[in-house]
Amino acid sequence: MVAAEKTDFVAAAERSLNAVVHVKNTSVSTSRDPFADFFYGSGRGRGRQQVGTGSGVLISTDGYIITNNHVIDNADDIEITLNNKKNYKATLIGADATNDIALLKIEGTSFESIPFGNSDNVRVGEWVLAVGNPYNLTSTVTAGIVSAK
Repeated sequence: MVAAEKTDFVAAAERSLNAVVHVKNTSVSTSRDPFADFFYGSGRGRGRQQVGTGSGVLISTDGYIITNNHVIDNADDIEITLNNKKNYKATLIGADATNDIALLKIEGTSFESIPFGNSDNVRVGEWVLAVGNPYNLTSTVTAGIVSAK
């Protein structure tokens, strides 16, 4: 067994960084102004742009991406940024709010992807990596230990 201080995550991080993407969701919501309704009559809403961000993972070389439903919920426009800073417009293929998962698609080929693993094979006590793009940071990596199943 290898001591924890000798564990090297560099190879695993390098294999995954290019398959983890930044997801930007832009939506326009209409807000009501009660003062405008009172003075000018109802029906005058004001459009307001909202931007949300999150992470996603390329699961195929032809541009399919898995992300959380809450990241793209109510999106009017979805933009993907790869680790190499290239941007793509994404199409929503499908979403399941109950399970908080969504499938997106970007056009192109030869994307680096990460295959699905079998979570039944994970054991309590194993090291795991979390790779993502939180708070508009690019390609962050952190390590943890599986504490329960």
